[in-house]
Amino acid sequence: MAPSFTDFTDSKFHPINLLEQIIISKNWVFERPIEDEIYIEVPTKYSNLIIQVTWLKNNGRIEIRSFFYNKMDFSNNIEIYKLLNLINNRISYGHFIINENNYPTFKNSILVKDSNNVKFDLLKDVLNYAILESERFFPMLQLVLWGGKKAEEAILFFDFKTEGKA
Repeated sequence: MAPSFTDFTDSKFHPINLLEQIIISKNWVFERPIEDEIYIEVPTKYSNLIIQVTWLKNNGRIEIRSFFYNKMDFSNNIEIYKLLNLINNRISYGHFIINENNYPTFKNSILVKDSNNVKFDLLKDVLNYAILESERFFPMLQLVLWGGKKAEEAILFFDFKTEGKA
């Protein structure tokens, strides 16, 4: 038997409305082209991150995609695919893909069985997780794309941590 989801079509619940509150509180630029979708531009230490959040109410899912906008075609670089595979084997929630515009993209989603369980803090945490994961792996992507490194070399930075200050 297939899982059943609450029918949200007549509900006043809308997660994008909650997200707008988060975005406004952070002073981030955003655009909401349709009711069930929002694009957010988040400044990070590397570049501006674009986050697309889509409310798929028919199957009770909130989908989040985040990518750094770059004017490069990543699709022909086999090392990027190898790196994304290595990264995906190391993270526990979400995954990286090459999106339809050929950008490395972090993608995750949450299932919403009951709209009462989707709270401001949950959406804030999911949004922050997408930002953190995108920022964490961006240097590895740079090593492959612009540094000419192999995926196996770039992934060594996954667990690299520094202590102290220079």
